[in-house]
Amino acid sequence: MLLPRLRQIHPDVDLTGYVERIVEGKRLLDIGVVSHSIRYFDDPGWRHGRLARAAVYCLGVDILAEPLRELARRGYHVRCVDATSDLDLGERFDFVFLGDVIEHVDNPVALLRFAARHLHSKGRVLAATPNPFSRKFVRQFRRQGVIVVNLDHLAWITPTMAYEIARRAGLEMTAYHLVKPFRRPKLALYQLIWRFRLAPVEYSFPDYLYEFAPLP
Repeated sequence: MLLPRLRQIHPDVDLTGYVERIVEGKRLLDIGVVSHSIRYFDDPGWRHGRLARAAVYCLGVDILAEPLRELARRGYHVRCVDATSDLDLGERFDFVFLGDVIEHVDNPVALLRFAARHLHSKGRVLAATPNPFSRKFVRQFRRQGVIVVNLDHLAWITPTMAYEIARRAGLEMTAYHLVKPFRRPKLALYQLIWRFRLAPVEYSFPDYLYEFAPLP
């Protein structure tokens, strides 16, 4: 099958840290920067803050005008934009990052088209989204009989769905990443579990990070 060949495992870094490595010294468009609340802006782990510091230039967009005004006051480059629209921002980027956005929008194809519109020819779109097959959600289902993640979510985006959404948006999925730091003793145990298929690899990772490229 194609999808297992696209899977890449990164057991030594958190998801934001992995994206930081990729975008370091690059031009980045970060979509969905507010992260629900301005209270995160002072958190050292706030994702947009970390990525903006890593990139040589970072433009953040969101639909929440008031928090964006606060970010602009703090010196961040931001614009209030609907990232499912046909708008062209007039800038091109090495990477577009969608951090837990795709599961919120009415039209994920339009979201990826917007992202693709702002790429350089060899650019990449990175989209992070929760993994419904992870032990985090399986355990919640076993305990409670239901999974409640975020009441604003409209969908789970599994690898097969991401592949098809990308195709409809004029992109191709070039990889999907499973990213989570493991301490060494636990990592050795999980590597045995994955090797002998005692549990699926995806079971150990709470998020997917999809990577898309423009079609040739």
